[in-house]
Amino acid sequence: MTEKAAKASAISPEVDPIVEDLEKHGFMIDRRRFLLGSASGLIASGFNATPEAILPAPPAQTGEPWYRNVYRRNVIDMHIADWNDKFLSELDPERYVQMLVLSKVKSAVVYTDSHVGLCYFPTKIGTEHKGTKGKNKLAQIIDGCHRNRINVVLYYSVIFDTHAYRTNPDWRITRANGRGAAEESRYGVCCPNSPYRDYVIGLVQEICSLYDFEGLRFDMTFWPAVCYCHYCQKRFADEVGGDLPRIINWEDPRWASFQRKREDWLVEFATTVTSTVRKRKPGASVEHQSSTYPLNWRFGVTYRLAKQNDFLQGDFYGGALQGSFVRKLLYHLTENLPYGFETSVMVNLHNHTAKKSKDLLRAKGYSSIADAGAFIFIDAIDPVGTLNESVYRRMGEVFSETQEYERFLGGEPCHDVGIYMSTESKCDFADNGKPPEDRDLSSKVPHVDAVLMTSKTCISNHMPFGVITKKSLEKLSDHNVVVLPNVLMMDEEEANAIRAYVRNGGNLYASKYSSLITKTGTRKQDFLLSDVFGVSYMGETKEKITYIAPAEGHENLFPEYSAKYPVMLESSQIIVKAHGGAQVLGGMVLPYTDPADPLRFASIHSNPPGIKTDNPAVVFNHFGKGKVIYVSGDLENAQVASAVMANLLRLLHDQYSFEAVAPEAVEVTVFKQEDRKRFLVSVLNFQQELPNIPVDGIRIRVRLDNKEPTRLVILPKEQKVAFEVRNNYAEFALPRLETFHMLALDYA
Repeated sequence: MTEKAAKASAISPEVDPIVEDLEKHGFMIDRRRFLLGSASGLIASGFNATPEAILPAPPAQTGEPWYRNVYRRNVIDMHIADWNDKFLSELDPERYVQMLVLSKVKSAVVYTDSHVGLCYFPTKIGTEHKGTKGKNKLAQIIDGCHRNRINVVLYYSVIFDTHAYRTNPDWRITRANGRGAAEESRYGVCCPNSPYRDYVIGLVQEICSLYDFEGLRFDMTFWPAVCYCHYCQKRFADEVGGDLPRIINWEDPRWASFQRKREDWLVEFATTVTSTVRKRKPGASVEHQSSTYPLNWRFGVTYRLAKQNDFLQGDFYGGALQGSFVRKLLYHLTENLPYGFETSVMVNLHNHTAKKSKDLLRAKGYSSIADAGAFIFIDAIDPVGTLNESVYRRMGEVFSETQEYERFLGGEPCHDVGIYMSTESKCDFADNGKPPEDRDLSSKVPHVDAVLMTSKTCISNHMPFGVITKKSLEKLSDHNVVVLPNVLMMDEEEANAIRAYVRNGGNLYASKYSSLITKTGTRKQDFLLSDVFGVSYMGETKEKITYIAPAEGHENLFPEYSAKYPVMLESSQIIVKAHGGAQVLGGMVLPYTDPADPLRFASIHSNPPGIKTDNPAVVFNHFGKGKVIYVSGDLENAQVASAVMANLLRLLHDQYSFEAVAPEAVEVTVFKQEDRKRFLVSVLNFQQELPNIPVDGIRIRVRLDNKEPTRLVILPKEQKVAFEVRNNYAEFALPRLETFHMLALDYA
């Protein structure tokens, strides 16, 4: 121990073991910075407390967490290098805060460091960015935000740390070939199983000791690559035994165990980071970047990671469909509401100057309101430290509109259809036999694609839906229909919960591999849910293009299709045998030849249907009090068959919480607000090309559940709308819709 450290230890006899670990790894730590307590405690310990370090009180609290009613938020990306003396030289904390005020946000994510790995504050553990010139501009920004009643969420980039990656080769995420995962890349990535973990904890403790803030956001909590460093190898050998597997095979228990360990290790790392904040700053929220939940297996992110977040907030850059899907997912996955849906104010993260149109930002802002989520816009600071005022003026105009609806939010969503997403099924069996570094790894995630396309079917056909995960197993009965869209890997717990749900009166749609292969990589001889599905597994077609034809008497379920012209699937199908009592609604048809054979074909451009089989493809079954439809292929991924799938869902349940006659670009959401005796109805017009073409003639029916409606008004001005009551539904015509209407249907 150094003489300086010994003196610090004498001041603070309770030394955190993490500090000692950091010292063992060569860090010079000023232990006084790790004293717990208030600013006065830091002063008493000899900490150099400058006036800017003594911050004003944060925004007034109501007893609830800060995020509970904060729907307008901001992130300013500040991933700036320091090789140029001009970088961040013009960063003006006062101007920075003025831009936030102009945009009307109520919370702001403020960077303490970035993917570059340089700190934006005076640090004893990390390396300070040269552009700060030793000035504590972070403290000034926090001060300015608090004076303007803006909640501060400090940002810290974990795993992505280019400076640590380049200066500590032993910390690097390492590929199977022994090379660092980020060679010749601007993004350096560090392994959370290495001593980098101790470095992160030390910096988090330092940040918590120095500043008052409302939350701490950890970005990039995921595996950017499959790591084969010696720390991962040792953990695997200690916990499983043997060497790390180097060939992907989702039906190999050893490969499956490696993936499950990667998921476990990530949750453990996040737990360590989160608990560090909660110990040092009990009142602060903690979040880990949440855009990776739908992404493929390599990221290692599962539903279990959500537990380490006070709320979920992630950035997404797709269109209306992706936004609706992920908002439903985050709604059910988050520990607390509201979750946050964020996107760049620029056309994408790679473009620093081209802004999204105001119409697009309005549509995204209103869509977040419709799904009861906070909307966050991301801007990127200029390398010199300035901000584009026009960005914040535009967002101020958008938020001036959306904030009018915030006071009406709340209640329980009408998500009649629960689309089940397995966070352990985000792989593609087509990758079996390939190494993790293979450039030809599949870019598809068949299960998530099926979840997404089921969402599209529900939106297009105006069917209430939500996206649920294993976290929701105990709440399956909240949904009239549960959909298992080609769930590649399931476990006994999930199967038992699904079985109980159907036995007690729930309705189930399932497709293809669902419940056939376990999460340990074992292919069962039959489906775990064979008794529920009413079918038994017999094999799989070798053909990767197959068809489903309506069975005689069920042609009405297959509009636009027939026995001669069946629905095409761009995938194989499972060969099944129907149990006694199960009803076959559709049969399997194969092309004339195997599409994989390039020389033998019927039609040179396509693979038309030619061989009718006796194999069932769509089977209807009664199980307990419930009803089940099993489809042998991923019908939900056949975009041209949306109407077929919608008909199958209606066959399971036909009295939805709401119905609408409207174009596909219009999405309806309804929340039940029993405390206010109200149904809150949002109607969003989000067309592919903007500005929107206004829509007339929309008609909506809201199921009353035997309640007596008293009035229907358009919010926020409470413009009255006429309605009629028929068969337990309130029916009404909507006035012309440009982008957004919110209505309140009140009842006695």
